[in-house]
Amino acid sequence: MNKLDIADELTTYTNQLDNITELMLTNLNNSDISKSKELDRLYFLIDYAKQISNDLYNFSNGITKE
Repeated sequence: MNKLDIADELTTYTNQLDNITELMLTNLNNSDISKSKELDRLYFLIDYAKQISNDLYNFSNGITKE
């Protein structure tokens, strides 16, 4: 597997992670969960997943530039 294949694979995972976080956020916004610590934890997980996605995207771009 060469660098471009790895970068493409990482981009695919990044896109999937982005889609998952958007789906989680949509479902959370449509839920009946009241403001509580559990809600805060869910928002934290969504933000964390978005950060991982962003890091993967940047890593993938770094591979293709080398």
